[in-house]
Amino acid sequence: MMEFEKQAEIMDMKEELMNDAIDDAMGDEDDEEESDAVVSQVLDELGLNLTDELATLPPPGGSLAAGEGRTPEAAAALADADADLEERLKNLRRD
Repeated sequence: MMEFEKQAEIMDMKEELMNDAIDDAMGDEDDEEESDAVVSQVLDELGLNLTDELATLPPPGGSLAAGEGRTPEAAAALADADADLEERLKNLRRD
């Protein structure tokens, strides 16, 4: 009788594993489509159109110079931050 119960438990575990494997294999496509739909719905509710915002960005290839398009105060602050980082990097290299 104990052997029968043991075999029944093993069979139940195998059945559960097979069902989980089948659910994982078949459910991934639906989950991805469903999550994309939910994200789109949330963005629509918030009034965000990511594609419209991305279309208005300037084309890549510009430089990231410290003073470009910034006020003199912002450029000076960035220059100070760069100098501070350079100094810290030199100190780390000495150690």
